[in-house]
Amino acid sequence: MNSENAYVPRRLRNVDERRVWLTSSFRVELIKLGIEKAGSINRLARELGYRSRIHPGWSIRQILVGEQPFPYERLLKMSDFVGCPIEEVMTHRTEPRRVTVQNTNEALRKNGLWCYHIARMRLR
Repeated sequence: MNSENAYVPRRLRNVDERRVWLTSSFRVELIKLGIEKAGSINRLARELGYRSRIHPGWSIRQILVGEQPFPYERLLKMSDFVGCPIEEVMTHRTEPRRVTVQNTNEALRKNGLWCYHIARMRLR
């Protein structure tokens, strides 16, 4: 069977285009602005559409420390929430392999979010 004719479920199409990895320094800065504006990481998560009752900020924390990328739709909401144009945000897009523990920890320390320091990252 030809791969061009193979059925691909809608939810799996263009998955990579819908997931945005940002450089560590910009990602931490952007999330810090969002936390300051919202008041807490949980409130920021609710503003972006995360609805977990127990810990809505968990996904934001995972994005903050570089464990997962921003879903594009949530990144649009984030850019609107902090008042940064999406075109500016997308100029900081990077490859997943370039998001390292060292870069992330340095950005966290530099932006005063040292409490989110990570000892290591899982392999992707």
